[in-house]
Amino acid sequence: MPERYYRELLRYFTRKAGDGETAADVVQEAYTRMLTMQDKGAVVFEPRALLYETGRNVLANQIRRHAVELRMLNTITLVLDDSAPCVERQASARQQLERFVEFLDSLPRKRRNAFLLVRIYGFSYAEAAKHMEISEIAIERHMTRALLDCAGYEDA
Repeated sequence: MPERYYRELLRYFTRKAGDGETAADVVQEAYTRMLTMQDKGAVVFEPRALLYETGRNVLANQIRRHAVELRMLNTITLVLDDSAPCVERQASARQQLERFVEFLDSLPRKRRNAFLLVRIYGFSYAEAAKHMEISEIAIERHMTRALLDCAGYEDA
């Protein structure tokens, strides 16, 4: 039974993440993904290896997501008047971030994806075009419209 690996995985990911709560979330997500695969008919020959690999991927995604969130929070914090860090500023930055994420969700899919790839993940227009399998000119157009949207302009 794969459950026998739970404590082992928890210790491993606690060391990797430096946090027991994060490790527990990672291990739970790894088990969930493995069980979902099995429910869909996949045969898992090496559950321990699959759990470790899945857990590493989940942790890497969490770290990447956290880094993006931090960059966005730092960017938003820069535009606030007071430069001294405080709880109120952090709360305000988080609220602005939530509003910004809602705004991004309202954009057309390709425009949003182009904006995220270029502005958040740091892709060049060429890299974003290759990733999205569209032309660089299309990326330029999506970025122009996204930046106009961000500035509060409406399409004519």
